[in-house]
Amino acid sequence: MPEIISPRERVLAALNHQESDRVPIDFCGTHDSGINVLAYNRLKKQIGVDTPTYMRDPIPMLASPDLEEGMEVIKMMGGDLLPLSRHLNFGVPAENWQTWHLSDGSKCLVPGGFKPVVKSDGTQEMSLLGGLALLSMPKRGHHFNLVSRPLGTIENLAQLEKLLPFLRQSGAFSISDEELQVLKLNAQKLHAETDYALVATGGPLFFSLYQVGQELFGYEKFFTFMVSEPELIHCWLEFLASTCIERLGKYLSVLAPYLDVIFMGDDYGFQNAPQMSPKMFRELFKPYLVRVCRAVKEFAPDLKILLHSCGSVAPFIPDFIDAGIDALNPVQITAAGMDPNWLKKEFGREITFWGGGVRTQSTLVNGTEADVAAEVRELIEIFKPGGGYIFCPIHDIQEEVPPGKIRAIYETAQKYSHY
Repeated sequence: MPEIISPRERVLAALNHQESDRVPIDFCGTHDSGINVLAYNRLKKQIGVDTPTYMRDPIPMLASPDLEEGMEVIKMMGGDLLPLSRHLNFGVPAENWQTWHLSDGSKCLVPGGFKPVVKSDGTQEMSLLGGLALLSMPKRGHHFNLVSRPLGTIENLAQLEKLLPFLRQSGAFSISDEELQVLKLNAQKLHAETDYALVATGGPLFFSLYQVGQELFGYEKFFTFMVSEPELIHCWLEFLASTCIERLGKYLSVLAPYLDVIFMGDDYGFQNAPQMSPKMFRELFKPYLVRVCRAVKEFAPDLKILLHSCGSVAPFIPDFIDAGIDALNPVQITAAGMDPNWLKKEFGREITFWGGGVRTQSTLVNGTEADVAAEVRELIEIFKPGGGYIFCPIHDIQEEVPPGKIRAIYETAQKYSHY
């Protein structure tokens, strides 16, 4: 067995398709491998950790264990990665922390600008980014949703072209020097004082070429434009790619020395099929994905690119590899065509699988702790040979999951991840 190495070295070995001492574990390292803050509070109570719980992002309402003094839970769960999150989430700075009471009576700390308005029916709403983003959570909900569609009135290319200069100047598609300096201080501290791998998780508008269009135009309208108005889609993607590359150049010129992975989020799959044909993907989206990935490698040659894309995306994996994607998350093995044995055999030498560790929609909800542990062990044994695997569940752990099952995930992963 190889000698024990640092979490950072362990992660980099996996991304370079090398076996180290064990499979790296992602415990809340990105906003797609986290835990709802309600479930997290119950976990902390069971394991006897009483430090304050932080929540920096209102949309998924995920816990932020990396902000806790001593990062005790991350260590107990075997985590090897930390996020470098944006200091601004929808324009709200992660500072001036205040206590917020959750629906089960437990508490967490949220940024001072996190001030939802409670309506008469119990719905909570927040208007952020100068009204560009309207977030809403129903009375019995467990997280906020983006419900505004600021580009929903666009009907043709001319209207979009007229609006793009305003969007470019709005600040939603840029990053300020002030925020970069905060991020630099955070990154320097994490890189120097810990041996965790650091993942740049940019946020909903920072590094996206597909999903951001769906959110801003509305899903139905965006799908319609993909078929009926390809020139409009190309215009939009040119805007996104150019502003993204401009942001990345600024971002990585400051932060690249401290980063190991950069995170990109675009869901190209449904559960039963891809969201488009491979032909449409190659015509509309792949050229811009290639440009952005090449820019990342030019700005930071050693930085690894992690793509989050839910659902049935197997037909696109060769294109992801060709574009320069190094790792794929969440590896939704419950979706059509995503058999774990086939994925590992077909693509395991060319792309790192990051996820696929337990079925969050089925086993984690309906199974026992023993079922969860058995499935984690089975999937680790499938994915770990030859490196090229980072363990985490298939997407975020939701509010209803009891702490015993969460412990079963990560305790089993630690037990069976060794080479």
